[in-house]
Amino acid sequence: MVRLSEIIGVVYPIPVNLIGRLLMSEKDVFVKYLPRSTNVNLKPRNKILFYASRASREIVGESIIKSIEFLTPDEALSKYGDRLMLSREELAEYTSGQPTRTSAKKMLVLTLSKVRKYSQPVKYPRPLTMAGEYLTGEKYKSLMETKLAKY
Repeated sequence: MVRLSEIIGVVYPIPVNLIGRLLMSEKDVFVKYLPRSTNVNLKPRNKILFYASRASREIVGESIIKSIEFLTPDEALSKYGDRLMLSREELAEYTSGQPTRTSAKKMLVLTLSKVRKYSQPVKYPRPLTMAGEYLTGEKYKSLMETKLAKY
């Protein structure tokens, strides 16, 4: 089990069709429904690593978390508009995609800074569920060493 003091960030899966939007555009607001609660062990200045889901199972980039909020889809749209990684239509589809999601349910909203795409993706050691997983300093170092070893 990961100790809270060891957490430096999180690895979240992102559908391949949305990755480019986060890594190569002005979309700097990440939204995600969490499976259980709003008790997230993240804080500003933690990292978020982007895992290409349904494809190569690789980490393709990272960012620094600038702020963490829990907002309804309407609140997120109202506050961030075009900065959201999802369009209004995609957000509505994402919200209605599961029976437990409603327009009143709050979602995790991360404002990002220093978004960067890796020149070479990093193979993740195992499949990652939609819940994602916390990132420790040790795991991050290991991933980056794997990345450097590829060159």
